[in-house]
This record gives sequence, structure tokens and C-alpha cells, in this order.
Amino acid sequence: MNEYEEKRTSQTAYSQNRTFQSRDLSHQPQGTYRAEYIPQNRTAINRENRTVSGPRSRAAAEGRRRPDGTGAGNRPRRRVQTGTAAAQGSRRLTETGTRSASRRPPGTGNASGIQERRRRSQSSYRRDDRSPSSKTGARSGWRLEEWEILEQENEREYQEYLERKRRRQERQRREEEQRRRRRMLAIRGGGAALIAVVLIFIVYRIFFSNPVLGTVTVEAGTQEFQTESFLRKDADAEFVTDMSQIDTSHVGEQEIVLNANGNERTSTLVVQDTAAPTAEAQSSMIDIDGELSPDELVTNIEDATDVTCSFKEEPDLSSEGTVPVTVVLTDEGGNTTEIDSEVEVIEDTEAPVIDGVAPLEGFIGDAVSYKSEITVTDNCDKEVELEVDNSDVDTETAGTYDVRYTATDRAGNTAEAETTITMKEKPEDYVEPEEVYAEADEVLAEITTDDMTLKEKARAIYDWCRSNIGYISTSEKDSWTNGAHQGFTQHQGDCFVFFATAKALLTQAEIPNIDVEKSDTSHSRHYWSLIDCGDGWYHFDTTPRTGGGEFFMLTDEELLDYSASHDNSHIFDQSLYPATPTEDSTIE
Repeated sequence: MNEYEEKRTSQTAYSQNRTFQSRDLSHQPQGTYRAEYIPQNRTAINRENRTVSGPRSRAAAEGRRRPDGTGAGNRPRRRVQTGTAAAQGSRRLTETGTRSASRRPPGTGNASGIQERRRRSQSSYRRDDRSPSSKTGARSGWRLEEWEILEQENEREYQEYLERKRRRQERQRREEEQRRRRRMLAIRGGGAALIAVVLIFIVYRIFFSNPVLGTVTVEAGTQEFQTESFLRKDADAEFVTDMSQIDTSHVGEQEIVLNANGNERTSTLVVQDTAAPTAEAQSSMIDIDGELSPDELVTNIEDATDVTCSFKEEPDLSSEGTVPVTVVLTDEGGNTTEIDSEVEVIEDTEAPVIDGVAPLEGFIGDAVSYKSEITVTDNCDKEVELEVDNSDVDTETAGTYDVRYTATDRAGNTAEAETTITMKEKPEDYVEPEEVYAEADEVLAEITTDDMTLKEKARAIYDWCRSNIGYISTSEKDSWTNGAHQGFTQHQGDCFVFFATAKALLTQAEIPNIDVEKSDTSHSRHYWSLIDCGDGWYHFDTTPRTGGGEFFMLTDEELLDYSASHDNSHIFDQSLYPATPTEDSTIE
């Protein structure tokens, strides 16, 4: 074979071998490997390449060289790659360098690795070039050394990858173990915290929670309170606030203090009114264009709180006649009740009537009550103003003085009455009214009850005086309080003692009474009372009479008939006292 054919055969074998290598490396991925990419074990490829047969490899194996040490096997040749094989080879070398650089420790890079390989290749090339072997053998030795280097680097990278993978798995295992431990600690800590919270709550509820309700609501008018009403659970409790001073007659809130389990607690007592008021209608009379108040058309108003009265519609009082009127009752709780009534509109020309005008007595230096026994009534007005003219009275000088009364209704009708007051020195042994009233209260507590009517109470007083006071002909008449005190303490006296004792009892029983004195004192003096139990004034005399006689609630006619037949025993000036009804009392 001539030199030309040998050269062509060598180039053909080299080209076929490079084409095989390009074809063998075409399956590798393009671009730089990532950390997770598993490098391919190219050992088999390298081994296969080393065993690939061809003109060039065989020539190298046979060691064909020129006798002078020159030839194709020893000729240094620059490896020029073109086409697809060159591109793939370049990419393979680039990727290999990149992967090696990404997996090597700091301080080593891809460029230095490539330079090292080039240095080794050039050194081997120079060594082969200096040898007397053929050119083909030199090239084969150079290729084997290059593939061994690549195989070693690949194996090293693969082992590094496996080590990184093992470390990553170990790190992941440790992290997972740490997460598992943290979860267990969190679960255990959460459970312990929950148990602690439950225990704290139980201890708080048992030993420290407030057993007293924050708010307690009661109905207006409630009088009795129990500690149980203020507790949300069983506890040893008592009121600190004086509950007897709690007023439930008005809607509102009040603070109540209790001692519960040794601690003072506060509760708010809310008073509410949910019951509507009740009342009865009553008719009324009024002058034309007079001023009418709605409360004049209702009576017996009952409610636990204060009640206000108003007209549902303002009545027309401009002309005479009967006018229907609706009165609206409203309590503090906002509850309302409507009462239908009527008013009689008239031309009022009738003057008021002044009752209870009688001679008065007073002590020098003491205040005088001029109106305590006086009552004024009118056909139209419920309340009529009473004026007292005491300008002639000298309360510092003993003597008898005139007193004048004047009453005027809304229509302008006026009534007048006169009496006298006798001022005298106070006795040294004078008994104050408060002392006498206290003695009267003790007697009333024994002989009366709250459910008794005024007439029943008056009868009980009458019977007690008749049964517990003995009659004697003399007594001290300077003061009615002294006479009453004598009756309560000594249980004896004349008519003045009977009268004074009954007066104290009637006053404390809230029975209206008027003092009556006999007008003809030439033969004897006598004292008794007029009382009003709700159906008019009647005579009331507790003094026993010789030969007997009943003087409980008599009319003027009945008393005067008895007086005429018993030496004017009860003669009196009828102009000074209100007239009694002509018939006996029918009230219960």
C-alpha cells in the first residue's frame, strides 16, 4: 500500500470511529446537568469504543510504523471535528466540564479541570510523538488515555452524586425525625396546656368564681327578699345591705351588697313594673269653662308605683250638659289603663261648705293649729283652698280671740265661718301630745286590726272606753292631753276624760273627729265628738249616763231628742258644727 492509500485508510478509520462516538453520545441530554441529575455511566461506551474495530484501530494494534520511526501512528494530528459529531463532542465536553465543576469542592472550576485534561492529553501526545511507534498506535494510545481519564472522572462524579444523595436522604431523615419530634412535643404540650386550663377553670369555678348574680329583677312592690334570689349557685351568703330600707315603689336600679363565701359581692336590683294600674270612675261637676283635672274623675287608684292621669282627648266644657271623658292612667313602668267617666257641666252658683269649726284652745307660747279639725266640701271642686284670718289673735297673752275662715271655689263662690280661740297658761304638769298618742297606739294594737273598717275601729274604741274607764265627777280640764293621759293611766275621770281619751284613740286610728262642747253650761259642762267614718258626721259620746243610753253615731235629731228629755244634756250650737245625715249610718 502506498503512502497515499495508507493516509486515506487512516483518515477513514478515524472518521468512522468519531462518527461512532457521536452516534453513541447522541442520547445524552443537552445542557448543563442539575444537582439531581444522575450522571450516566459511560464505562460501557468507553469500553465499546476501545474495542471498536477499523482500519485505524487495527493499524494501531499491529503497531505498524515506518522503520524510521515515522508514520501515520506517530504523526501528531490535530483533532478537527466537523458537522454533527463535532457539535455533539463539543457539547459533551462542555456538559462534562459543567457537571464536574458543579460537583467539585470550592476552589475548583470547570475551566481548570479542562485545562488539566488538556495538559495531560498534550503530555501523552508528546510522549507518544517522541516514541518510535507508528502514527496509528500513537493516536490509539492517546484516545485510550483520554477515555480512561473521562471514565475516572465519570466514576468519581457518580460516586460524589451517590454520596450527596445519601447525605440528602440522611438530612431529610433527620429533618423528618425533628419534625416528628416537634409534632409530638406540640401534641404533648397542647394536651398538657389543655389539662392545665381545665384544672384552672375547675378550681376557679369552685373556689374563686362569683356566686352572686350580676342583675336581679323584681316586680315593683316586692317587700321580702331572700339571698337565694341573688345566687347563681349554692353559697353561704347574707345581705350586707339593709334590705328593710330598699324602696321598690319606684322603677329603677339599686345596688345590693352581699357577703358570699367570705367575700363581699355586688348585685344590681332592677325594679320593674309590668302590671297596669286599676281605678274606679267617678262623676264630677264643674262650672262652664272651668278647669277640670283628670284625677277628679277617678278614685281608688291602685298600683305599685306612682300613677299619672291624663285625658285621652281634651273634653269640651264650653256649654252645660253631660260630657263623656276617657281618663288614661299611666304608671312608672309605662303600663296604661283607660277609665271611662263623665263630667256634668253646670253654671256653679253654690258656695263651699266649711265643717268642723269649733272653739279652739291654745297655750301661751305654743303654736296653734287652726285647720286640723276643719274640712271644706264643694259641689264641683274636690279641693277648695281654706284661708284663716287670725290677725286678732295674740298668742303671748291670755284671753279669747276671734278667728275667721274663708273658702272660695273655682267658680268664685265664697263661704265664711267664725270661731274663737282661748289662749291660757300651760299647766306645769302638761302632757305633750306625742306621749298621749304613744299610749293610744298601745291600746289600738290590742283592739283593732288592719283589715277593720273605720266604723269597726270606732266601735272598738267606743267599747274600750266604756269598759276600761270609770266615771268620777271631777278632772283636770286645762288640757285634753292631760285628760287623755289620766284616762290611759288612771282609768277614771269625768266626761272630759272620756272625751279626751276617745279623741286620742280616734286620731291615731285616722278617723276624722271634731270636738263638741255643750253650749248651755249653767247646769253642767259636757264634751263629746263628731266622727266621719265615710258616710257623714255622726255624734260619738263614750261617757256613760245614769239610766243608760247608747251614743254611738247618732244623728242631730236623735241626740237632741235625748237631750230634751234629760235636762239639755247635749244641747249645742248647731251653727258651729256640720249637720249630720238625717238617717242612721249604713256604712259597714
